[in-house]
Amino acid sequence: MGKKNKLKSVVTLLDVGTSKICCMSVRFSSDGHPEVIGTGYAPARGINAGAIVNLDLAAESIRAALSELEKQTERQVGSVVVNISSTQLKSRHIHKEVDISDGRPISAHDVKRLVDGVVASCLSDGDEVIHAFPLSYTVDKEPGISDPRGLYGHKLGVHMHVIVLPESQSRNLVAALDRHHVSIDMKVATPYASALATITDEEKEIGATVVDFGAGTTSVAIFLEGGLVHLDIVPQGGTIFSKDIARGLGCSFSVAERLKTLHGAAFESIRDSMDRLIVPVLGEENQNVQVPKSDLISIILPRLDEILENVGKVFQKYPRFVIATKHIVLNGGGSMLLGLKDKVLNTFGGIARQGKPDNIRGLPKQFEPYTFSTCIGLLKYVMIKEKSLLNENFSTQGEQKKGLIGKVSQWLVQNF
Repeated sequence: MGKKNKLKSVVTLLDVGTSKICCMSVRFSSDGHPEVIGTGYAPARGINAGAIVNLDLAAESIRAALSELEKQTERQVGSVVVNISSTQLKSRHIHKEVDISDGRPISAHDVKRLVDGVVASCLSDGDEVIHAFPLSYTVDKEPGISDPRGLYGHKLGVHMHVIVLPESQSRNLVAALDRHHVSIDMKVATPYASALATITDEEKEIGATVVDFGAGTTSVAIFLEGGLVHLDIVPQGGTIFSKDIARGLGCSFSVAERLKTLHGAAFESIRDSMDRLIVPVLGEENQNVQVPKSDLISIILPRLDEILENVGKVFQKYPRFVIATKHIVLNGGGSMLLGLKDKVLNTFGGIARQGKPDNIRGLPKQFEPYTFSTCIGLLKYVMIKEKSLLNENFSTQGEQKKGLIGKVSQWLVQNF
C-alpha cells in the first residue's frame, strides 16, 4: 500500500462475485474519513460459486466494471484490494510451541519464529495462506495470554486461526486482473470481507455469526472475543432458487429471479394459495400462465431448508463456538427474502438481526443495499489493517524499532 505510515489517498476495492462484479474508489480526507469518488458495476460471467471457471468471460466482466469506474474518476486503476471466493476456502486451527532459551524475555523475533512455523505447517502442495490470526498465546502452558512480549518462560505457544485456499484459484484471479495491468494490494476472504460490512465491534467481542446469503454460496463467519475464529462455505446460494423456479414454472431465469425477489418468501401463508402470479412461458411469445403463489413458495422452501440444514451442520461441528452461533447477523442479497429472519430464529433459536452495511459518503443510492456490501467490508479491512500498523509497537527491552524488529513488525501486521 505504498508508504507504511499512512493510507493511500485513494484506494480501489473490487468485489468479484458469482452474479456481479462491482468496484469503488475511495478517497481519504486528511483526517482519514473515506468518501466514494466513483463506482463500477457489471454482471458477472465465467464465475461459479465465487470461483473463476472461464477466464475470458471473467476477465471481460472485471474489465467492464473497472472501465466504468475509470470513466467516473478519470484515473486509471493500477491496483486493487480484492475479495477472494471459493468453496475451498478452509479454516485451520493450530497450536504450536517453540523453546525460549537463555532465560531472557520473549521478543518479537520469538513471536515471528513461532508464527512462521505455523504458516509453514499449513502450506501443503498448492495451498496459499490468505489470513493468519493469532487468537491467543501460552507461556509455559499458561493459557489466555494476548501479548507474550516481555514475559519470561521456557516455552512460547500460539493458537492460530489460518485460512487457506488452493493456490490455483488465487492465480486465476491474478491472471484475470493481469489482462488489464491491474495488480493486487491485498486479498481478503469473501466471508470475512462481507461480515466486516455489517458486524459491530461489540458483536465481534461478545460472539456473533454472520451468515451471508450470496448468489452462488452461503458463507458462515464466526466471531468471538474480537476476532474471526472460523469461516465455512455452503456451496449453495440464491441462484439455485432461481434455477429451481425456472425449471418448476417453465419460465426464463430472468423471470424466475424477478418472481423470487418480488414474491418469494421463507414461509407459506393461507393467502398464498389464493394469490395468483402471472408467469411468461419460456419459448412461447406473448403467452402467460397463472399459478398460485403457493407454487412459487413450495419450490423455494425445500432448497432453503437444505441450505439452513447445512449451516446447522457447520454449527454442530464446532460446539466450542456455540455462544457465537446463538447471535446471528444476516447478510447478502439473499437475506432480503421475506420472512427469512423468522425462519432462522425458528431453526437455530437465539437472536437474529438483519445486517445493514455501513453507509459511506458518496455511495450511490440507486443500488440495492447489499450491492456494495463486500466493497464496504474490504474498505473496513484496509482501515483496520492501517490502524493496527500505526498502533503496533514491537519494541522490547534492549531492542530498537529499526532493523530486525521493524521488519518483524511489518511482517506481523501484513500477515495478521
